[in-house]
Amino acid sequence: MDRILRPEGTVILRDEVDVLNKVRKIVGGMRWDAKIMDHEDGPLVPEKILVVVKQYWVAGSGNSTSSDE
Repeated sequence: MDRILRPEGTVILRDEVDVLNKVRKIVGGMRWDAKIMDHEDGPLVPEKILVVVKQYWVAGSGNSTSSDE
């Protein structure tokens, strides 16, 4: 998915919290921003939503991202 998604593109996943936490750990290693949100039916629903945004970054000195400027 990393090669398909353009920088600053968004992925929305909906699943159980334990699955989303595993995905969140992986996307963190790819330098994507991730945020888990409650289901639209409320916080008591075991299914959550993970919103992930691929960041624009350039390899080199310090590996800076676009948000570091």
